[in-house]
Amino acid sequence: MQPLSYYYVNVLEAMEKPCDVPAAERQEGFDLLYQQGGRVEIDLMQQAEQALAKGAPFHWHEAIDAEQQQKLRRALEDQDPAKIHKLLHRNGYASVLYHHARTHFSPVPGAA
Repeated sequence: MQPLSYYYVNVLEAMEKPCDVPAAERQEGFDLLYQQGGRVEIDLMQQAEQALAKGAPFHWHEAIDAEQQQKLRRALEDQDPAKIHKLLHRNGYASVLYHHARTHFSPVPGAA
C-alpha cells in the first residue's frame, strides 16, 4: 500500500465530494477513509469479489462494465486503495465506499 500521506493528499483531498452523500456522513466517511489508510477500499473490494465468486454480486459491482471491473480487480491484486477509490468515484459509486466505511469501520460506541 502507498504511504498514508500520499494516499490522503493525492486521493482524498483531490476528489470532489459526492453530492449524493449527506454532509455529516460524507465527513465521517472521509475521516474513516483517512484513519484506515486504504483498508476500507481493500475490504470493500474483497467482499465484492467474494460475493461475485459465490454468484451473488453486489448490485453496484454488477452495474460496472467489464473493463472497469477488471481495473478494480487489478487494483485489488496490487493492493492499491487509491486506484480503487478513484475507480469507484469515476463510476459514481463513491457513496458505496463511504457507506462501507461508516458501516464496517466506525468505532463501536462504548468500546474504548
